[in-house]
Amino acid sequence: MSYYEHFPFLENIPAYAIGALDAEEVAELEAHLQRCESCRDELAAYRATSENLLLTALPPQPPSAALRKRLQKRLPNAQKAPLLHRLRLNLSFGRLVAGIAILLLLVLNAFSISQVQTLQRQQAQLIDQLQNGQAALAMLSYSNTETFPINAPNVIGSLLLDKEYNNAVLILRGLPPAPTDQIYQVWLIDANEGRTSAGLIQAQIDQPFLSEAILSPEAFSNFIGVGMTVEPAGGSDQPTGPQVFRIDF
Repeated sequence: MSYYEHFPFLENIPAYAIGALDAEEVAELEAHLQRCESCRDELAAYRATSENLLLTALPPQPPSAALRKRLQKRLPNAQKAPLLHRLRLNLSFGRLVAGIAILLLLVLNAFSISQVQTLQRQQAQLIDQLQNGQAALAMLSYSNTETFPINAPNVIGSLLLDKEYNNAVLILRGLPPAPTDQIYQVWLIDANEGRTSAGLIQAQIDQPFLSEAILSPEAFSNFIGVGMTVEPAGGSDQPTGPQVFRIDF
């Protein structure tokens, strides 16, 4: 297995060791650990490091009776109690500082993992947008590509359709983000007004426009139009929400 195949699991190992992963990520990582010795070694090393750090926060062991007697003989009776008291305070303060340092280290580690995962999601979205944009530019250079305008109350744009090569791309501007429990779903419309799902679209508030390839299980020549509705998160088998737009070929 290459480093890039290991990386998604390696970055989750620190969070796994402190119980900061969700159930789905835990299941994926544990399944990977069963078959990957190098990742098991990485987890063991991380746990060993954490345990060594935690040892500094453990309560100090009391001195032996012999050591205590030797110290008492060297100190005047009047100073025994204050010095022992200061010793206990110093040990308690050092234990507290070590505990706080460990806690901060774990919190910063979990925060760093969260930031890396967020950046990876954003990078994947940008790569997807770039690929769809390149597909749209390529289609515009084809002489057989048809362009259908979209003029709806909340969105404008175009549908690029090439029936010869069975390609289609939606270019949308002004599409507002759907609520967190909803998503946009694209439908292919046949001659009997039947609907076939052609993919889900999640609009982003920081994107001035988006381009999305339409996934068709059949030739586009078997359909007469494309539509979009608002559906529950995860999509629906058939349209259930309000229609955003419809385009007839």
